[in-house]
Amino acid sequence: MTERAKNFMNEVWNIRNSNDCMTEEQLLSAVLKLAAEQVTSYNAQNDMIVLDKNDLLQLAEELGKLV
Repeated sequence: MTERAKNFMNEVWNIRNSNDCMTEEQLLSAVLKLAAEQVTSYNAQNDMIVLDKNDLLQLAEELGKLV
């Protein structure tokens, strides 16, 4: 497992164990926000932030190798 995957999972557990996520929907929302913060992003010409889809898929692949 990569260091990035370990750090991501630690953050997910921290979110899950906090009192901020009382429902599955809130937990999913927090995990999606965390994922968006973890993947590579670029600034577009119109000041929008673009997430690297391939990097997000790579993180998913890294997480899939946890077992």
